[in-house]
Amino acid sequence: MAGKTEISQIRREELTQAALKCIALKGYDRVTLDDVTKEAGLSKGIASYYFKNRQELLISVIRKMWENVVRFTKEIWELADPIDDPEKVFTLMREHYSDPKTDLVAMIKNGVRLLFSIFDENPYVLRVIAEFWCQVPRNEMITELNNSMQAFLMRTMAIIVQEGARRGIFVKKNPEVAAYALMSTVVGFAFNHIINKGTLESKKLEKELCDLILGYLLK
Repeated sequence: MAGKTEISQIRREELTQAALKCIALKGYDRVTLDDVTKEAGLSKGIASYYFKNRQELLISVIRKMWENVVRFTKEIWELADPIDDPEKVFTLMREHYSDPKTDLVAMIKNGVRLLFSIFDENPYVLRVIAEFWCQVPRNEMITELNNSMQAFLMRTMAIIVQEGARRGIFVKKNPEVAAYALMSTVVGFAFNHIINKGTLESKKLEKELCDLILGYLLK
């Protein structure tokens, strides 16, 4: 029989998954806690017990999505060690990328594949990301969460760019500026995917994004 803590975790997970769908379909500003409770198939008012407001729900959804990024990353890199500590991740990255046997081009392709794997696993993810970004200028807690995730991704890209230039594979660029440009390209693809309602084939988009990134980086 499940204990109280386990039941609480299950309920929060159910509500988080329901919130993902509700926010994607109705928009963050129109979603209520009752909407989420109904979508989860739980008793009226249960969402208010686990989450104070919509902000807490949105943050829970984004953190869950971030957990999926970590999970896919571990699968692609075949990492057994926990990678919840950013500094440990960057150390592992430097060791991995500095190994001459590591194919940096393949790693970039894997990164793009990771991105589309997340989108394909749940069609609501992109819409929720858009809703999340819309809240960034309005909410301090959401801004802080966004900044920490963006900093992680930007630093990851900068490490790859720097190592590629050191090896003579990539054009020499300011790593931070290049990371910013790459992030902007990825975000642009994401927004266009939302606008087009995901009607374009993911595999074709994945290839085009890879070609754009590699065309920018390779000598």
